[in-house]
Amino acid sequence: MGRRTVTRLQVSGHRFLLRRMAHALVRGDVRMLDDPLRAQTLSMAAGCAVAVLVVAGCVIFAHLRPGAATGDAPIVMDRASGALYVRIDDTLHPVPNLASARLVVGAPGEPRPVGRGAIAGARRGPSVGIAGAPSAIGPALSSGDATWTVCDAESATTMFVGPVEGVRPLDGGSGVLVSAGATATYLVYDGWRARVDLRERAVVQALGLDGVVPRPVSRAVLEALPEAPPIAAPRIAGAGAPGPAALPGLTVGTVVRLARAGAVEHYVVLAGGVQRLGDVAADLIRFTVAQPSGDIPTVAADAVAAVPMLDAVPVGTFPGRIRAVASPVLCAGWSTSGGGHTNTRLLVGDSAPSRAPVVDLAQADGEGAAIDAVAVPAGRSVYVRSVPLTGDGPAAGALFLLDDLGVLFGIRDSEAAKSLGLPEDSVPAPWPMLSLLPRGPELSRAAASVLRDSVPA
Repeated sequence: MGRRTVTRLQVSGHRFLLRRMAHALVRGDVRMLDDPLRAQTLSMAAGCAVAVLVVAGCVIFAHLRPGAATGDAPIVMDRASGALYVRIDDTLHPVPNLASARLVVGAPGEPRPVGRGAIAGARRGPSVGIAGAPSAIGPALSSGDATWTVCDAESATTMFVGPVEGVRPLDGGSGVLVSAGATATYLVYDGWRARVDLRERAVVQALGLDGVVPRPVSRAVLEALPEAPPIAAPRIAGAGAPGPAALPGLTVGTVVRLARAGAVEHYVVLAGGVQRLGDVAADLIRFTVAQPSGDIPTVAADAVAAVPMLDAVPVGTFPGRIRAVASPVLCAGWSTSGGGHTNTRLLVGDSAPSRAPVVDLAQADGEGAAIDAVAVPAGRSVYVRSVPLTGDGPAAGALFLLDDLGVLFGIRDSEAAKSLGLPEDSVPAPWPMLSLLPRGPELSRAAASVLRDSVPA
C-alpha cells in the first residue's frame, strides 16, 4: 500500500486548529476575532533577530576598532601592554608609573584603558615622570592603625607597621642589658635607653647586674628608643658636711628612710633640704658616699616635712627599681595617643613576631645597622609626617609616602600629596625609624613634568 502524502494545506489547517484550541483555553472564545498569541510569537522572533544583528555589529566594530578612543582622558593605559600615557595639552607622553601620571595631571585620576590603535592615532611626545616612583598607591592607613615597631630576632631586624603578634610589653620594673658594638652598653627600660659602665662596681651592684651578660642589639632597635642620661653615681655637693638643723646628726649625702602607710620612701640629705629617691638612685649614693654604720637611718615624717623638698640631684630618669631579664626577641614600639602624646615601649618575646606579609629588603645586612625586612599591610600605604621620638619639636615635619614594599618616598608638599590621592591629614611617625628604611625618589609635580628622551641610568 503506497504511503499517503500530507499536503501543505492540511498542515496549515492543523496548525490553525491548534492555535484555535489554545485561543479557546486562554481567551474562552473560539471565534478568533484577534490572535494575541500570534503577536507574542512574532514579537519574540523579531527581538531575537534584532539581538543577533546587534551582537554581530559589535563583533565587527570590535574587530575594526579594538580599543576605545582616548578622548580627553588625562591618563590612558594601553590595554594590551599596560603602558601608561599622560596627556599634556593635546599630546600623549609615556609615563613610567601611576604616581608620576597623577603628579603631572595634578589630580588622583585613574587611567582609561584603550587599544593600541587609539594610542597610535594620537599625537605623542617624549617621556615624562619619575623613575622609581610607586606604580600603585593603596589606601592610606589611619593614625590608629599606623603603629611602629622594630624587632630584633634571629639575626634579623624587621620593622612592622600596624599590630604585631607574638610579643608582649616588658613588665614594669624590668630591664634588658644590651650591647651595641664592643664598648657601648645600655640598659633599656620603661621605653628608654641609658648607657651604663659595667666597670663601675657601684653601678653594677645598684642595678643588680652581677653575672648578667649584655644581649647584642642592632642599632635600629637601640636608636628607636629615646636616650636618657647615663646611669652613674651622682655627685653630691658638700657630701659629709652637716645637714639641715631639722635633721640633727645627719650629714649631707646620707640616705634616709621614711615609713609611710603601705610603703617605704628613700631620701638623700642635702645642704638645703632633702630629695626623694628611687631604689636604684638610693643604692648608687649609698655605694659611693660614706653612710652611717648599720641600717639606713629612719626619720620621722614631721622632720622631713620641716625641710624643703629639692630636686638638685639629676636622678629623675633613673629607674625606680630594676630587675634585669633576658629575652630572645627585643622590640621597640612607638605610637601616638589623643592630644599628640607619644608612647615608646619595650616588647619582648620568645620567637620572631608574626605578621604577614613580610618583604625582605635588598639592603638586608643581618646583624648590621640596616633594616632587613618590612611588614606593611598588603595593598596599603602610609602617608606620614616625621616627628621626634618624644613628640617634642615642630609639628610640621617632612612628608613621606611608605608603600607596601617598604620603600619611603619624600613628598614635596601637600599639593603633591593631594595629587597622589592621599588623605588630607598625615599620620606622625618617628624619624629615627623612618631613617632606617630604603629611600625612593622625591615625589613632586616639578620632577614628574621634566621631559626626557631616555630614562637616565
